[in-house]
Amino acid sequence: MRVVMVCQEWDGNGPFSVPADSAQEISLLAWGTAAPHVDVHAFAIGDGGPRSADAVAGSRSRVGGVELVAWDATLDGGAVMAAPRGTETRWNPLDLASGLMGLAAEARRGGRRQTVVVPVGNGDCAGDATGLWGVGASLAQNVAAMRSTLDVLDIVVLTTTDRPLLGFHGMSSALRDGRESDAAVSVAAQAQEERWTAIAREIDAEVSRPMLLGANRLSDQAGTGAATGLAYCLAAVGGRLVTDAAGYLMDAVGVTAAIGDDVTVVVALAPTLTPTTLDHGVASSLARTASAAAVPVVAVAPEVHVGKRDLMAAGVAAAYEAGHGENALGDQIRRVAQTWTRLD
Repeated sequence: MRVVMVCQEWDGNGPFSVPADSAQEISLLAWGTAAPHVDVHAFAIGDGGPRSADAVAGSRSRVGGVELVAWDATLDGGAVMAAPRGTETRWNPLDLASGLMGLAAEARRGGRRQTVVVPVGNGDCAGDATGLWGVGASLAQNVAAMRSTLDVLDIVVLTTTDRPLLGFHGMSSALRDGRESDAAVSVAAQAQEERWTAIAREIDAEVSRPMLLGANRLSDQAGTGAATGLAYCLAAVGGRLVTDAAGYLMDAVGVTAAIGDDVTVVVALAPTLTPTTLDHGVASSLARTASAAAVPVVAVAPEVHVGKRDLMAAGVAAAYEAGHGENALGDQIRRVAQTWTRLD
């Protein structure tokens, strides 16, 4: 009997969270205590945000203003994952630009093409996203120059949203979510939309390519509105957007390959379970993968803010609210083990 478990960062009691690898160890120990006869395959992954590289156990280096983790992954062999320097939780566009330029220079000297994974999630970035392109010339000239410099890099941009940059469902709509009656918020959203419309009018003309299906303009593509426009800025210089960050990370570490007909249940540990994280997080991504093998997926989170209908729509069999902290995680995993595996 086998169980597959995917562990993300866990919300602790207090200001500090339990890292994904620690949550993995706690869960393995708890399951082993409750059901020692079960073979548990546990994987630690990031949440798709800027600190996702913290869950990667590879050698670390720094290039420019970016920290890089060597990623021994099955999806892109020889890839590196980028993270903000130090303990910063947001991307600084200027630092990210210096890191990518430095990495491109190293790749060009080595005569090779380098894959770099840049997880941006969907939080704010620390500064104006267009700072990624530099200053001094027109935006279009800056983008063209940087695109040429970075052409030796395969830049994979991970997002946790499919919002486009512009439009009714675009980046500016995130400001108004739940605050439609606030006049100041509406004014700010309108100003943001107008500014990025002007930027996209100039940049889309330079980088968009005609497509038979889907959006022709870069600013209309899913995910370009992530991280207050940083995803768009990265895509404009050659990055390729992946809106299912959890799915990409799981494929890379071998989760998909581990789910087979002999697996009893797949368990997803998430930092929180809300409608947004359910739609674009590890639980629903796992459910899509596990459905091919007809294996149920259950989610465990400190807090659960979705109902049974939401879970059914996402293909998730059940969700368990554990509470915060390491002890709460261990206790809930033991209960899940007793519920979803038969005792021999």
